[in-house]
Amino acid sequence: MNRELKKTFFLCLLAVLLIVSNLVGAKLTNLLDVTVGVDFVTYPFTFLCTLLILNTGDKKDAYRGILVASIIQLLITICYVMVTSLGSQTLMPDKAMYVDMVFKVNETNILVSVLAFIVSHCTLIYLYDSFKEIGKELYGLTIGLLGAMIVNSIIYLVITLADYDAIFIINMMLGNVIISVIMVVIITILFYILREKKTRIVPIKEMTMDSGKDKGVEEVVKEKNVGEKKTRTATKTTPKKKGNKSSAIQHKTISGTKTGQKKSSISKTKVKKEKSS
Repeated sequence: MNRELKKTFFLCLLAVLLIVSNLVGAKLTNLLDVTVGVDFVTYPFTFLCTLLILNTGDKKDAYRGILVASIIQLLITICYVMVTSLGSQTLMPDKAMYVDMVFKVNETNILVSVLAFIVSHCTLIYLYDSFKEIGKELYGLTIGLLGAMIVNSIIYLVITLADYDAIFIINMMLGNVIISVIMVVIITILFYILREKKTRIVPIKEMTMDSGKDKGVEEVVKEKNVGEKKTRTATKTTPKKKGNKSSAIQHKTISGTKTGQKKSSISKTKVKKEKSS
């Protein structure tokens, strides 16, 4: 799958999971004798989408994905409020009212959820990237996920449950911490399965050249080898030529001196004969 297609897919999935989590988040259930919202099935996977966007792109793409998902959530909330607030005709029942009765969407809670979403996901990106730079990716993944989920729970529960009893808030926080630990393990496994595989740089020695596809590479290598051989032969032959020329010059000078000595000896004998006569 293409990288741009992956980023688009994970961005769309991030927005969908955020919207669904805010729709079903009002429903509470008991898990391990603690009270938790049913959005634990969908919301933790928004952190997985952010990590996968960061893995296929960079930090700018991840921050952009968080911003786009938040804007989509706000736009859908505005449309939802407008639809449910409009009056209905008398002939047909108002089904939008039934939807509002089922989901019980609270606009204030959604705004708080978007705020917690932005802060927690930015925290995840910062912690994961900081540990990754020092070569501790697994630590950054686990600490970032756990810290981001706890930050999200604190912001959301403290603001939305401000009117409730403190014991109920602590019970909800404890349930969210337990769910966060479980989801960190699941998300870590899924991240290492779905993340972009790193490409290994293959050395030239390990490359297998196919006769049909890599003819150009073979020809370049042959030409290089031939050029190296020519330069080697040229460097070997050039000193010999210089040596031959110098030896020839020395031979000429020696022969010249010998002939000059012979001529001088002949002239000396002629002079002696003339004196004697």
